[in-house]
Amino acid sequence: MLAACTSSRPAPATPPPPSPDGIGRVASEQAARHAGALLRAGSGGHFCSGTVVSGGAADLVVTAAHCVTSGPGPAAYADLEYAPAYRNGTAPYGVWKAARVTLDPRWTGGADPDLDVAFIELAPRDGKRVTDVVGAERIAFGTPGSGTVRLTGYPDGADDPLTCLGTMTRRADGQLRVACTGYAPGTSGTPWLTDFDRDAQTWTVVGVIGGYQLGGDTDDVSYSPYFGADVQHLYQQALQAA
Repeated sequence: MLAACTSSRPAPATPPPPSPDGIGRVASEQAARHAGALLRAGSGGHFCSGTVVSGGAADLVVTAAHCVTSGPGPAAYADLEYAPAYRNGTAPYGVWKAARVTLDPRWTGGADPDLDVAFIELAPRDGKRVTDVVGAERIAFGTPGSGTVRLTGYPDGADDPLTCLGTMTRRADGQLRVACTGYAPGTSGTPWLTDFDRDAQTWTVVGVIGGYQLGGDTDDVSYSPYFGADVQHLYQQALQAA
């Protein structure tokens, strides 16, 4: 999904409701609070999705690499911003500026679909970290790549997030796949959430829309790079750089 580009396909006028999963309203609200939209400063609109993940002393957002590689060098990220729980065209938890982006050179040099993952470090805002305000999801690597996942992302032209519950499978090439209706351009970087922890009120991120065909060549089937050793190494690099 070429989420960073404007699409001629309109977002669904009435997005399909989330599939019933027995988790309940608290889980839905928590997912929406951590998940958010990527923006360009002064653009007035969002273009990709992402979510805050735990990172110790670092405030990190995980998204698709193709969402942030608009040009070479740090200047390409100077206007990148993140709005957690973006809704109705507003940012209830503020807009947070990117301080650093960590990418794998196999993506920047060759667009390897297995490395279509980026970690964005966010700068503090008004003396606070984004994790102080909205918390963070857990992130896992080396999972089986199967089971139920919840997706919350922002299609182009929509001010509210679209949430779907689907069954994740792992393809022979290692990419992850899930069928969810209406995930148009703009949803690239959408987190794949599983294993809701009722006590901590957090999910585990096991993927993001991206990878094969930049996340898929239709709005109804999405893909993610598998979060294996290479993505784990990228995450560790982001932590060390913070």
